[in-house]
Amino acid sequence: MIGSKALRRVRKYLVKKVEAERHYLTNEELVFEFSLTNFLFIKEIHAEFWNKESCQPINTELTEKDRLKINIPFTLLELIETSSKIKVFINNKQVWLTEHSSYREGDFNESLLINERYLTTLVNKTLQISNRYSDFRFSDQPIVTAVMAVEYNSLQLSLEHSDYDTNPSVEFYAFKNRKFIVLEGEKDLTTGLVRITDFFDLGMGIWRLFVQFNDTLYPLKVSGIGIKTFDSLRHHIRIIRRANFLYLEVLPNVLRPDNIFIENTENGYFNITISLPAIAQLPDAFYALLMDDPKSGIQKTYPFEKEESLLKTIVPLDEFFSTLFPKRFFIFQQSEEPKVMQFLLDSQQLNRTTLRFKVIMDSQYVKLRFYKRKDKSLGLMLSRPQLRKVITDIDGFRLDGIIGSIDDFIDSTAYLLIEDRLSLESRKVSIHDRFTIELEELNLIGLKSKDKTIFDFFVVIETDTGDVLLKEKIKYRKANYKKDNFYSYKIFKDDLNTDHHFMITTTPYNNLKIETFTIPAHINIPANVAFKDPKVWLIGERSNTAQDNGIVLFHWLIENTDLDVYYVIEEDSLDYLPIKYMKNVLLFGSPEHFEVAFRAGVLLCTHDIENILPYKPARGFFGYENTKKIFLQHGVLGRKNVEYHRRNYELPFDLFIVSSEPEKHAVVMDEMGYLDQEVAVTGLARFDRLVQNQKPHDILLMPTWRDWINTDDAFTASEYYLMYSHFIQNKQLLSLLDQYDINLNFYPHYRAQNYFQRGIKNMHERIKFIPLGSVTVQRLLIEHALLITDYSTVSFDFTLLDKPVIYYHFDADRFFRNGILRPIDETFIGGIANQEAELINLIEDRILHDFANFDIDISGIIKYQDQDNCRRIYESVQGLLEGKQIVVDGELN
Repeated sequence: MIGSKALRRVRKYLVKKVEAERHYLTNEELVFEFSLTNFLFIKEIHAEFWNKESCQPINTELTEKDRLKINIPFTLLELIETSSKIKVFINNKQVWLTEHSSYREGDFNESLLINERYLTTLVNKTLQISNRYSDFRFSDQPIVTAVMAVEYNSLQLSLEHSDYDTNPSVEFYAFKNRKFIVLEGEKDLTTGLVRITDFFDLGMGIWRLFVQFNDTLYPLKVSGIGIKTFDSLRHHIRIIRRANFLYLEVLPNVLRPDNIFIENTENGYFNITISLPAIAQLPDAFYALLMDDPKSGIQKTYPFEKEESLLKTIVPLDEFFSTLFPKRFFIFQQSEEPKVMQFLLDSQQLNRTTLRFKVIMDSQYVKLRFYKRKDKSLGLMLSRPQLRKVITDIDGFRLDGIIGSIDDFIDSTAYLLIEDRLSLESRKVSIHDRFTIELEELNLIGLKSKDKTIFDFFVVIETDTGDVLLKEKIKYRKANYKKDNFYSYKIFKDDLNTDHHFMITTTPYNNLKIETFTIPAHINIPANVAFKDPKVWLIGERSNTAQDNGIVLFHWLIENTDLDVYYVIEEDSLDYLPIKYMKNVLLFGSPEHFEVAFRAGVLLCTHDIENILPYKPARGFFGYENTKKIFLQHGVLGRKNVEYHRRNYELPFDLFIVSSEPEKHAVVMDEMGYLDQEVAVTGLARFDRLVQNQKPHDILLMPTWRDWINTDDAFTASEYYLMYSHFIQNKQLLSLLDQYDINLNFYPHYRAQNYFQRGIKNMHERIKFIPLGSVTVQRLLIEHALLITDYSTVSFDFTLLDKPVIYYHFDADRFFRNGILRPIDETFIGGIANQEAELINLIEDRILHDFANFDIDISGIIKYQDQDNCRRIYESVQGLLEGKQIVVDGELN
């Protein structure tokens, strides 16, 4: 058996690599240089430049046996409207492009100003070149500037421009590849000099400065300066010149301690002592330890007491655990020129103290680890106990499982909890070590909140006083996930002779669950459930909604066809009220619903078919295998991986509706496994009703969900909750809203509504919370001027209305941990912010542009930009029923 070290050595000599080492500009080309590793025989190399759907060859040169040069002419770069990619092929096989360590660590994150286009680059499988700032106007003609003076938190510049004297204020833009920050300049009316004094939002790295006049950004040309530096609160800033243009290199303020000592006391405190060289201390300054939680935005300071060269402070243990996110530490120097200074550590300094601690917090042992971060600063990682738990076998309605030791939980008991997803009512059974549970003994019928519902399984750790320390879902070791299958199936009858069907299944993440539905005794089941009528169509969305593609298509079919078409929705849904008097609207689980479901030949849903059937959509259930199943979608695919892969079904969709050719081929066919004849490019039904009649004025905040959040505690401790809570209370944002008389309307995802409504009290009058179901999503989109979202595909609807979208990608790496179907620049069309400061800057930019849309092209996302999508969907389904090739507007699909 090969060990892990041996395996790494083998990989080192076998894995082929094409790594970007540097890039640079010539007079006519952008040149990328790559190193080649483990290519023994290279017969042929070529590269392709893809812009939209067009492809052109570009020059490659093998300068040495292991060096590849790719030359991209400016004439091609000038064609980029949104984004392009360069693919490289060696021996007729496409190779993945990655970054060499020298590329990551070097200064190759600068954008490229090429003939009034500001292009960003990204090496990730392909070489991606994007025109992210196409809505800005750039000039190739520089404005001459001189650095007149620098001092603490201040940079003074002179500017030579004809419009300069007529402008009372000056705005500078600092760009660093895929980010930009706006810096306000204060003009001295006496000297004519401009003074910049707010560098707080600049991140580390090299930023290129532009100045804006008349909505045009001009590069700053400077000559004759030596290296000038100055300090701000958080930064040490170097003014540098490249090819005569002005740049700012932002570095952290640093402090190298002689020693650090960390001690855990028995009374719930940590003593932290810093030994500083005398030269590092200002005699009249006050010092404090600053603990920063960057993901939540929480910062706390702890004053130091001076004892000669030592700085001592005490931190309460529970403040480390305000969140479980990693913490970092700084020294705050309060003086005439205050500074926040980052520790500059080496391993030797930390070897002299204890770094790992195991402490009791909330009746459990938790671990703390202080460490040297990559930037050599001091960091802290925190972790609660990890509990091993799994269901090992399912035999009928008996579960066998294992739970690891719960010794890290104090005076506590472990339970297997079965919880109704709708009512949150539950049953629990004590478990330990290897356990067996007979589900038939738990009165599952009495647990049901509705005739059709889902039970989730959790492991819960409770203290003897009833406090819940942990609540996590439990996986099934032998899971083989299919949406339309089950591991075990049982029917129970109640006193009314009603059949209650229970199926043990799993989620896509292999978490155990039970699906259940009811067939009341009075329901008349046809003798021949295999017969399905192709003229009877049953349509729906999520079982409690009527505001998406389903209801729009239903209206169109009622008005334009002679089909026997029905829409199904739950009676307690707010969306039921506006449509309850319409013809052929069915209540979920009613006798009429069963009657239509038994004979419907066509099932059309925006989500899984389980949302429109009163029983399990699986082979053997009332002739389900004889129906035609149409996936209407609830968005445009191409971002995260979704659950609708063909492999996830025994009986996959017969027809999959999409909005463009790239979505069909690159996503639904290539990634999700559907066949050409199973996918129709029609556009989404709801697009037919996207009509903007009046110019709106307000902002809509509409984030999507995070699938890794599955308990109340996980939500309130999540980065997701903290980031949005912090954003809607941001003082700069609230000031902008007040200044321009704008409201920000917050419409959380339906699964997050209660958390935000309960958790955020006393919201500013400019922030309005929109309850679920109080207004349709389409109306929200039409009635707002700017949409802020994260990854939601509702952004495409907004873009189709020719209005701007800003994406907040603070957790993109985790959100796309299972892969992304198309590059970010291809589907996130608009402004992208990774940090709150960037988000505020983008919002202000769109406000100042009167909410004009970004300069974008959506033809690769939405093919048909008309109000005829319902007709195309109808014709595609008819073609399926008649066994013909699907034809849309004269084109085969």
